[in-house]
Amino acid sequence: MSQLMLSQLGAGSAIWSQVNDVFVTAAWLAFVAALFVVCALGMHLLVLTIVFVANLGRGKQIEAALAASPMPAVLPRVLIQLPTFNEPGVVCRALEAAAAIDWPRDKLRIQLLDDSIDGTTDIARAKVAELKARGIDADVIHRTNREGFKAGALKNGLLYDDCEFVAIFDADFIPPADTLKRTVPALVANQNFAYVQTRWEHLNREMNLLTRAQALALDAHFTVEQGARNWSGLFMPFNGTGGIWRRAAIDDAGGWEGDTLTEDIDLAIRAALRGWKTGFMPSVSIPGELPENVPAWRQQQFRWTKGFTQVALKLLPQVYRSTHLTLVQKIAMTFQLFQGWAYPAGALALFAALAAMLLTSSQPWGIFAIGVFSTAFGGVAVFAMTMCGQLFLRRPPGVKTLFAFFTMLALNGGLTLSNTRSIWEAMRGTPSAFVRTPKGREAALDKARPTKGHSGLAELFLAVGAIAIAIWDEAWYSPFFALTVFGLALVGSATLTARLSRQA
Repeated sequence: MSQLMLSQLGAGSAIWSQVNDVFVTAAWLAFVAALFVVCALGMHLLVLTIVFVANLGRGKQIEAALAASPMPAVLPRVLIQLPTFNEPGVVCRALEAAAAIDWPRDKLRIQLLDDSIDGTTDIARAKVAELKARGIDADVIHRTNREGFKAGALKNGLLYDDCEFVAIFDADFIPPADTLKRTVPALVANQNFAYVQTRWEHLNREMNLLTRAQALALDAHFTVEQGARNWSGLFMPFNGTGGIWRRAAIDDAGGWEGDTLTEDIDLAIRAALRGWKTGFMPSVSIPGELPENVPAWRQQQFRWTKGFTQVALKLLPQVYRSTHLTLVQKIAMTFQLFQGWAYPAGALALFAALAAMLLTSSQPWGIFAIGVFSTAFGGVAVFAMTMCGQLFLRRPPGVKTLFAFFTMLALNGGLTLSNTRSIWEAMRGTPSAFVRTPKGREAALDKARPTKGHSGLAELFLAVGAIAIAIWDEAWYSPFFALTVFGLALVGSATLTARLSRQA
């Protein structure tokens, strides 16, 4: 080989080495930037936990004052709305629970807002006829289209009634008989309250490891997150069910709108922009059902994550122009609406790490330290919030709780691809239907329906590929990498298994 050819090969090798170094540097910078976002969102959770602890005494006094609100001399009329869509297994139970609520019969009306396209409507009409024979004011309002989805059904129901207060319960929730007597007086006594939000409890908490993990996360949300926000004067959202609204606040805020997948926080923010306040009563618990399989839970998380981003794009410009909100309230609301961005940040970190592993066989110790710190920091923040929630509810953590906690972390890591796609769709303005989450007995019935949705193969392929690259690069030391990959494998395999069982 001539000297010229050797020199050209050497020059080409040097250029490729420089290009490779640029790509490696870019990959590690992207990795660090992504983990910075994860840390910022983890800091948000830690701050909320600190705020909760700092305001715990005040919060108990606030709720005690709400609970002590005197029963009005003249009880107001209350409308109970039960939105349903293809829920034949729980619709009768929901109607019976609403009918059992302790409130004067001439002051209470029940609406079953039914958009069903299966046999639910016939079941509901038969049950409503039975309730009417017992002297209960109940109706089935059936729509032949799902315009606006749940928000459209709620809005349509209000056209048929002018009750002063509106209680909303999803079909899988069972409100206790004293729910209105414990919440309506607080709304009557506080004329600036748009709604009173209660706490969710879980009928099927101990069904399996998935439901226990979900229960931990929701317990933390309904104690630490909601408590911290409400008791410190920050914005506390409505959770879509288990709340009682003042009709005047709904109308003043512009009514229900179906242009996002989270109509609850959409209306709540618009009410806050009009100056309305909220009440929080965690001692009043409304039991409901949790998704019992990974595909149903994944579907629910996709909808919530996309909906939050849609609301952020829709309302944050108005939030920052508002004169009713302080700067701290606006910043807190921004973090709240963008909390789902931990998923695309996690996806970026994962792909950046894989790219760097392919391009180089070494990892700078500084990068390793950042990875360990961010993983540990995020884990500590979530752990602190979760355990505070359990202690508030007087549920001492045990081995089962810790196992469920780590399952919760892994499962959330497994949502990296799915929820990143949900945010991408929201940013692009891609529309999608409000897909009801099958729960409990509804999930069993749902198996008979045509196969749809994700197969889980993308998560499995990514998990297997990531493991192969880690083995090839001997990158056994990244906790962030391990947790996310394990979660992807878990969610992917569970989703694929469920899909195959439906096809069988």
